Amino acid sequence: MNAFPIRFDILFNADEYFRSGHCPWTFFAYPTSLGDDRGLPPDDEACELLARLQQHGINVSIWSNGIAKNTTYFACRREDSHRLNEVVTELETRGIIERDFCSKRTERLFAQVAENSEPSDAPQSRCKFDRPG
Repeated sequence: MNAFPIRFDILFNADEYFRSGHCPWTFFAYPTSLGDDRGLPPDDEACELLARLQQHGINVSIWSNGIAKNTTYFACRREDSHRLNEVVTELETRGIIERDFCSKRTERLFAQVAENSEPSDAPQSRCKFDRPG
């Protein structure tokens, strides 16, 4: 049994938050195709991180296809990003997660599917950027 269960009933709706004009603060990403029926990645330590963040009072979301297609994110509200970073730093300092856990695990999970993907499968951003010139 998982000592740190995820509370699905308290996940916030990142799509609704985005539609209201706010961009969720994403801190972990993985290919949507790797997610289970609840959207979780095949990484027990990443799932434990999500549960630990909830236990620290950070309102989180599992956000599928939020910024880029075929990508699922762990996200929090922008106003919770500072507290999220404090908790992640604390977990790293205590040795509960490795330093740069989120970026390293994100890279590892995307690498699992990179060999089998075509260039057209690359994530496409929903954000629009003005380009100079």
